[in-house]
Amino acid sequence: MTPAVPRRVHHIDVVVRDLDQAEDRYRRVLGIEPLPRESLPGRGIDLVRFRIGETWLILVQPTADDSPVAAFLREHGEGFFHMAIEVEDIENEARSLTARGVRLVTTEPRTGIDGWKLIDIELDETFGAMIQLVEAPEKT
Repeated sequence: MTPAVPRRVHHIDVVVRDLDQAEDRYRRVLGIEPLPRESLPGRGIDLVRFRIGETWLILVQPTADDSPVAAFLREHGEGFFHMAIEVEDIENEARSLTARGVRLVTTEPRTGIDGWKLIDIELDETFGAMIQLVEAPEKT
């Protein structure tokens, strides 16, 4: 099975304690306006997205104490959370990675914002960097 060629860095998530404060600061630093705030209650987060070229920069604030993002914030503090790499066919790429011995958190994608399909790679496969695969219906 041939691995897919990654298309691009689709998005980078940054975990923050105070989304209002972080949104204001990033707006000032980047000089661009974000999309309106979004909420993913099933993941226990609120978020704001900035578009930088072809990549999204996403500020993420936990809204539930038992969410994975809240646990990350308690353990590591604010900052870089993960990077998502876009692939054309996430199910095919998951099968290809598994066949090559790469361990994934799950082999079935979950659904994120805007219908993004997401699969996380196990941390020890990427030297502790949280890397996620994404298949995005958007054409940008």
